[in-house]
Amino acid sequence: MKESLKQYVEYVESEDEFSYKVRMEREWDDDEYQRFITMLLAVIDDYKNTDLMPIPVMLFFTSQLNYLVGTISHPDFFNNTTKEYEGLVNTRKAELLGLQKRFFSGELLIKTN
Repeated sequence: MKESLKQYVEYVESEDEFSYKVRMEREWDDDEYQRFITMLLAVIDDYKNTDLMPIPVMLFFTSQLNYLVGTISHPDFFNNTTKEYEGLVNTRKAELLGLQKRFFSGELLIKTN
C-alpha cells in the first residue's frame, strides 16, 4: 500500500474526516475540505499509472460524494448562515461535482510517462 493511500484510509476512518464532520456538525469546514481534497488527489495521482484504483477512492466517487452533495444542498444546511458562507459551500459543491465528472470520464486517471 502506498503511503498516500495509507494516510487517506487513516484519515477517512477518523472523526476528523471532512464528510463525517459535515454530517455530524452540519457545518462546512473549508480547511478540512482542502486537506481532504489534497489527500484524495494524492492517492489518485499515485495510482493513475496502474490499472486499479483503490476501493476507498471508488467509494467516495460512487456513493459518499453524492450523500455529501445531498447534505449540503438541503436548505436547512444554510439556516442562520451568511450569503458568503452559502456562496463558498455552493462553489465547493460545484468543484466536487466537477471532480466527480473528471474522475468518471477518466480525465483524472490519464496515465503519464
